Amino acid sequence: MALVLIKLGGSLITDKEKPYTARPEVMQRLAREIHYIRAQNPNLKLIIGNGAGSFGHQSAKKYNTIEGFVSPSEKMGFCLVHQDVLDLNLLLAKIFLQTGLPVVSLPPVTMVVTENQKLIERNFSCIDNSLATDLIPLVFGDVVLDKEIGGTILSTDTLLAELAKYFLKQNQDKIILINAGDYPGVRDRKGDVISLITKSNYCEIETALGLSHSVDVTGGMKKKVEEFLAISSLGIDCWILDGSIPENLVRAVLGKPTSGTLIRAF
Repeated sequence: MALVLIKLGGSLITDKEKPYTARPEVMQRLAREIHYIRAQNPNLKLIIGNGAGSFGHQSAKKYNTIEGFVSPSEKMGFCLVHQDVLDLNLLLAKIFLQTGLPVVSLPPVTMVVTENQKLIERNFSCIDNSLATDLIPLVFGDVVLDKEIGGTILSTDTLLAELAKYFLKQNQDKIILINAGDYPGVRDRKGDVISLITKSNYCEIETALGLSHSVDVTGGMKKKVEEFLAISSLGIDCWILDGSIPENLVRAVLGKPTSGTLIRAF
């Protein structure tokens, strides 16, 4: 059984320059594309995650939620961040359901516990059970409880990477992780897209990786590439591609020529 984990980036499904501004027309197109993918390969298992975009990152920055909470206002901020990311996820879920996709929203705050921002507890049984009944788990970057600092933020990228490793242990035939944003891939210093990143050439392009130009509390492109490079060593191919190009996501999932950046071990 093949498994594809798809992240629909916050920069793709929201306007990150305008707080709390979704792009429903983009969500609708992506829903149609994912519906087509399932029709072409009914046996394919999908896990979809969405970024927080202009929803969660705004409140997370305001309350510095990633660093934990102590005061009553910080605790309230933790809850507000969760509500913001949940609002966006449920909007996406509604559009997917209207398109005929059997998605179920699964908040990561119920699956993961950290300690000093390090994952120490994972329970992905709800993901397992959803896939077993041919549902599509719809996850997202979320706040999580932390045994040392109260709470922190778990990015969609980190969550999907953890899920990829989890399912790899279950002898999946093939696992692919795709990050679809509103950028063409990973760029070098000249602005050209790097078609392939491996451990051997990462040191050459590392300095070209910057943080997001918009509000992003989870590390931007550099952290994204580093996380994907780490799991690529397990034999999982990772794509960073432009989801704003119609059918680009479809081509990547169906194994057709795709523009973007492929991250793999060798």
